[in-house]
Amino acid sequence: MKIRALAVASLFVAFKVSAVSFNDVQFWTGDGTNRAALVIEWSKPEDLTSTFVPAPIADQSLVWGYRFNGTATGVQMFNAIVAADPRLYAVETIYTFGTSVSAIGFHLGGGGDLGITDGSTTNFFPGGLITNATVYLDAAAPLNPGDLYWGDEWGPSWELWTEQGDAGGFFNCPDRGTNTYWTSTDPVWASSGFQGQWDFAELGFSDLPITNGSWLGFSVAAGAYDPDLSAPYNADKHAPALPNPGITALVKNLSGGLQSGQWLAQFISCTNWNYALERSTDLQSWIIVTNGIPGNGVSLNLADPTPPAAAAFYRVRADQP
Repeated sequence: MKIRALAVASLFVAFKVSAVSFNDVQFWTGDGTNRAALVIEWSKPEDLTSTFVPAPIADQSLVWGYRFNGTATGVQMFNAIVAADPRLYAVETIYTFGTSVSAIGFHLGGGGDLGITDGSTTNFFPGGLITNATVYLDAAAPLNPGDLYWGDEWGPSWELWTEQGDAGGFFNCPDRGTNTYWTSTDPVWASSGFQGQWDFAELGFSDLPITNGSWLGFSVAAGAYDPDLSAPYNADKHAPALPNPGITALVKNLSGGLQSGQWLAQFISCTNWNYALERSTDLQSWIIVTNGIPGNGVSLNLADPTPPAAAAFYRVRADQP
């Protein structure tokens, strides 16, 4: 199955920080009538006890979409998205009680192998996902210093969030609101709580069901585990911020128009993807003008040398090779 991203040259989307809907999400994988989304925010922990992992290069929140029929689980969605986007990579640790996410990275630039190293051992991600890493995760760093990355074993971990009520039906990304931190609803263990429209997940994502309108969120914990309820790990939990959908887009800064008798689409492409230009006169039937053009990580031009005399519509499609 090929993964596709679609962009229409005459459509320019301005992303509002006040709301991000499914219609704003630029990267989708899977097939089906149900939609769910994954939001990941990389940020620097407040307390770096028990970790030597370099702080993420930026505080960034990204989003991906997932289509499916019936119901699915959080781990199914996460693994499908990691497999579909060659810029995204993750480490999962398998325990007797389930699977947890121990490290997540995103390759912002082009070129270079996806990998993490602790200085003596290196793990690569040929398929985007590895289980039970052999590097020391509390000291590992990405091979590409420009990547967004965080990982843990005993230090600050990745925390999992779901949409309010954990029952789907959210077609806009949950908003964490204006409070800096969550509100705990468990005074003994601080194992449940909320921040705005996000709920702290009480189930691990192996068993977490998703349905139409579900959202999964990952954020970096404020600190390492501490039974003290006033410690950052408990007191300073924070749900992911509203994401920037443009960062995961496969077709960026798209523009198009007639130049010297040909119709030319120009955009920023992504490496490890092939691009095609398609044309339609009715927005129903599409013909391929050119395809199989590899992305280069910078500006790419796709041309229709013989555009029709009447009005036509164009779109750019991205496919995995």
